[in-house]
Amino acid sequence: MAVAKNVSGTVETRIKNPKLVRKKHLLIAAKATKLFIKKGFSGTSMRDISRVTKITLGNLYSYIKKKEDVLCLVFDLYHKSWVKVLEKNGIYDIDDPQEQIRRAIRAMLQSCEPYQDEIKLMYLESRFLPEKSLQSAMENERELVHEFEKMIRRGVERGVFQVEDPFYAANMIVLQMSVNPLRGWNLRDRYRYEELIRLTENYILKTLVK
Repeated sequence: MAVAKNVSGTVETRIKNPKLVRKKHLLIAAKATKLFIKKGFSGTSMRDISRVTKITLGNLYSYIKKKEDVLCLVFDLYHKSWVKVLEKNGIYDIDDPQEQIRRAIRAMLQSCEPYQDEIKLMYLESRFLPEKSLQSAMENERELVHEFEKMIRRGVERGVFQVEDPFYAANMIVLQMSVNPLRGWNLRDRYRYEELIRLTENYILKTLVK
């Protein structure tokens, strides 16, 4: 049995054509995401996935081995390396620590805006990932925390930030950026997304600069 490499781990497949496997995996992930958002991972059956992908149940098992593989593919599609967002937006080229943090938060939140439901899905359903895939997803988030920790430490060294524990502060920043997907039901009626970005920037910076 062939093994298709993906960000969240490995997904076994009986098909040996890598391009075809990648195409079908993208289709399965995209269609299954909508089902998982609507019905949850546990509430979605393989027959449901077969129906929305228009791939017969027998053929579906040629591209995956079990339902958890589909969740791995969903994480592969949406849980991208967030560090690349920072690189793409030139965050590492910004010298001023306050401006660097502010721009980093804005870049992350703007990048996340189209994927609020998908981000919430990954937070809620990550417990169903196989151990290896879960560890990979957690490592992706640790990498982002590490980048914010480095920015905070640089600000502390320059006397701009006053933070007791940069690692803890970096974790809180990453958590704060997840508030809208997780608590958006209580925010969207009052704030536009751009206003949420501004409030998040200001709130985080006030905790760093005292």
